[in-house]
Amino acid sequence: MYGTHLSRRGLLYAAATAITTAALSLFSATAAAAEFPSKAITLIAPTVPGGAMDAVARLIAQRLGPRLGQSVVVDNRPGVGGTLGVAQAAKGPADGHTLVIVADSYLTVSPRLLKGAAAQTFKDLVPIIELGASPMVLVAHPSLKVATMAEYVAKARAQPGKIAYASAGLGSPHHLNMALLEQQLGLKQNHVPYKGGPQAFNDVLAGHADLMFIVMSTAEPHIKSGALVALGVSGAKRLTDFPSIPAIAEVAPGYESEFWFAVFAPPGTPPAVAQRLNRDIAAVLSEPEVVKGMKSVGMGAVPDTSSAALALKLRRDDEKMARLIQSLGLQPE
Repeated sequence: MYGTHLSRRGLLYAAATAITTAALSLFSATAAAAEFPSKAITLIAPTVPGGAMDAVARLIAQRLGPRLGQSVVVDNRPGVGGTLGVAQAAKGPADGHTLVIVADSYLTVSPRLLKGAAAQTFKDLVPIIELGASPMVLVAHPSLKVATMAEYVAKARAQPGKIAYASAGLGSPHHLNMALLEQQLGLKQNHVPYKGGPQAFNDVLAGHADLMFIVMSTAEPHIKSGALVALGVSGAKRLTDFPSIPAIAEVAPGYESEFWFAVFAPPGTPPAVAQRLNRDIAAVLSEPEVVKGMKSVGMGAVPDTSSAALALKLRRDDEKMARLIQSLGLQPE
C-alpha cells in the first residue's frame, strides 16, 4: 500500500515535471519568436561569389532585410561540393539569425560522392522555403543529325555505345540526369566526364561530344543561332518561355529532373520563427524585380512555397538520388 502510494506520487511528480518542461519550452520558443529578429541575419552561401546561387542569395538578402527590420548579410563559404557551408550552418544557433541557401545536390549528391563531405545528409535542417527551380535542356550538336527526342532515342538504341555525351564530371547534374534517362529508356551511351561544365559544353559546341544536359540560360543563344539542337527539357512540362521545346517526359513518361535552390535553418529553429521567415521570403519572391532577377539566372517560380512542400521535395529527391547513385556503383572520390 505504501509502495503504491509512492509510485503514484512519483508518477504525478514526473507528469508535473514533464508539463512544466513543455510549458517552459513553449514559452521560450514563443519569446524567441516575439523577439525575432533581434540582430543581423547571416545567410550562408556555400559557393564562390559571382555565380547563380550567389546572385540569388544577394537578391533575396537585399529585399528581405527591410521586411525583417534587420540587415541580411551574405556569407560565402564554398568548399567540399557545398557541404562545408551547409555543415557550418547546421551547427549555427537555432534562433533564425543563421540561414543557408543550398542547391539540391548539396544535400542529395555531394554527401554521397565527395570525400571529406559530411557523412550525414543534413536531414535535421529545418526547411524554410524553396526559392526557385529549373529543369535542364538536352542539347545536341547538329552533326548528330537528330531533330527530335524520338529520333535521338531511336538512334541511341540502334547504335549502343556510339553516342558520346559530355558532363561536368561523375555525379554532376549533367551526368545524373543522363544516367536517369538511360536507365528509364534502356540506353547505352559513352559518358565523357570533364573537369567542369564550361569545358564539357565547349566540346559539345565544337562537335567533339554529341550532346549534354545544360541549363537553359547557357544554351539559349546557341539554340537560337542553330549551333545546337534542343531535344527536350528535363522538367515534367514544357517551359512557358520555350513552348516549342518538348518535355522529355513526352517520350519518356514519368521522367523528371530539375535543380532547385532553397533556404534552410539550423536544427531546432522555433516553428514560429521558421514560419515568419517563410512568409517574408515568399513575399520577397513575389516582387516583380525579384521575379525578373530569378529569371535572369534561369530560375522559375515554384507552385508551392510552403516549408512542408520543401521537406517533401527534399525527401523525394534524396531517395531518388540514393537509388541512382547506388545503381551506378559510384563511390566517394
